[in-house]
Amino acid sequence: MRNLLLTSVMLLFSVLGVNATVDPNFHIYLCFGQSNMEGNATPEAIDYQNVDENFKMLACVNFQNPARTMGQWYTATPPIVRQGTGLGMADYFGRTMVANQPGIKVGVVDVAIGGTKIEGFMQEEVAAYIASMDPQTEGWLINYFAAYDNDPYKRLVDMAKIAQQSGVIKGILLHQGESNNMQQDWPQKVKTVYDRLITDLNLNAADVPLFVGETVRSEMGGYCGGHNGVIANVPSVIPNSYVISSANCPQRGDGLHFTAQGYRIMGQRYAQKALSLKGIEIEVEEPTLPASAYQIDKKFTSLSEIGTTSFAIVNEAESSVFYCSDMQNLKFGLYADAFNNNNMGFVFKLEPCSDVANGYFLHLYTPNGDGYVVYGTQGYLNSQPTDGWCSFILGLTGNQGQHNGQDIDNGAVWYIDYSAGNGFSLKNAGTGKYLKDAGPAKYDTPTYFQLCTLKAATGIEEVSLTPAPSPKGEGSHYWYTLDGRKLNSQPTERGIYIVNGKKVVMK
Repeated sequence: MRNLLLTSVMLLFSVLGVNATVDPNFHIYLCFGQSNMEGNATPEAIDYQNVDENFKMLACVNFQNPARTMGQWYTATPPIVRQGTGLGMADYFGRTMVANQPGIKVGVVDVAIGGTKIEGFMQEEVAAYIASMDPQTEGWLINYFAAYDNDPYKRLVDMAKIAQQSGVIKGILLHQGESNNMQQDWPQKVKTVYDRLITDLNLNAADVPLFVGETVRSEMGGYCGGHNGVIANVPSVIPNSYVISSANCPQRGDGLHFTAQGYRIMGQRYAQKALSLKGIEIEVEEPTLPASAYQIDKKFTSLSEIGTTSFAIVNEAESSVFYCSDMQNLKFGLYADAFNNNNMGFVFKLEPCSDVANGYFLHLYTPNGDGYVVYGTQGYLNSQPTDGWCSFILGLTGNQGQHNGQDIDNGAVWYIDYSAGNGFSLKNAGTGKYLKDAGPAKYDTPTYFQLCTLKAATGIEEVSLTPAPSPKGEGSHYWYTLDGRKLNSQPTERGIYIVNGKKVVMK
């Protein structure tokens, strides 16, 4: 009789599409996107340690090292997405979710492809998208798609169905958009993918929120920071969706990818929002950036005062500065990222433009004091047209005969005016608009900058070695080296460290 009853229950579950082994306390989160979801930072020693066994990952491809079989659950030590990927958004999302929900297991199903557009997850678009790729220059991307049988959406759904045999899907995480930068229809395309997931997995949208992370912000030197304005529109298109801020999260210097610390903090912020929807409020880490090699010295108040002196272009309100990295790319980031001798340069000199009245070139200089040379020519601050995507450091002549600018006539010529009590504005002669960030000079109203000399950063302050308690009194302070590496505990070696946002000297 007992066996008959059990058989009847199993049959009922089968008819209803319910698996008798589903654990309601095993919460599943689907993750998809491009390289920041995939994981672009090399994990540090701490990232392999103390990973709770209640945090699981479902292998969505076969791994050789570490050995993992597609469709099987494993403790979620990095890499989560594929062999060869790094630390990503899901790592500290899952760890934070488990740490703040006793008795709950968390599993992530993570399918991500570095460099993909959102079309890579749209089944009606993916075949044509892959066919459009150039094997000579995008062979790497073609290979990434091949790892998912050229249909990453189907792989995500197939793996999600396996996960549903063990647990309950509680949410979806997305980090994507750099490859669809500033495309205004991106939120609607995201909705297409989200709605299809809800339908194909027999979910209730009211029970499955979507969490969408911002790209690296412009003030942190992000190339695609403007896309965050597009991401902000997602909640108006998908009701049960939430934007995860990337404010102050450090990036690797390429303008696109976060550092390991940035991924840890972003993962915690995803979890903070997910937990808040459950009525659980937590505190998360705040970014701690490495110390600058230089600091502001003298601020100028006129062009005549500057003369031939080299100077930095600084937005004091945002503690950010223009600099050049990756050969020709203008960036706009925090002092700690910009004032770095590994960059191509972060100071300029004025050169009058002889055929544009009151116009000046801004000539970039290297940290050792030489004029910066790119592609065999001296490098100057150039703007693209207002519908472009960047400003950059290049020469004064374009391939199509442009004069005083690489992309547009007079794109390297600047009108520089001082406003007492505000600073200097930079108006581009080619676009007729003002410079604000690392994008083109395209703004109608001026942003004011300090033009200033620099000096070596000195005077690291010795502070108390007793860390301040966390807001919840749990002692959840964190120690970092000056280059931003998180430590397991208070260091014992002599040196300078950062804790609770302060520099500490250990003697």
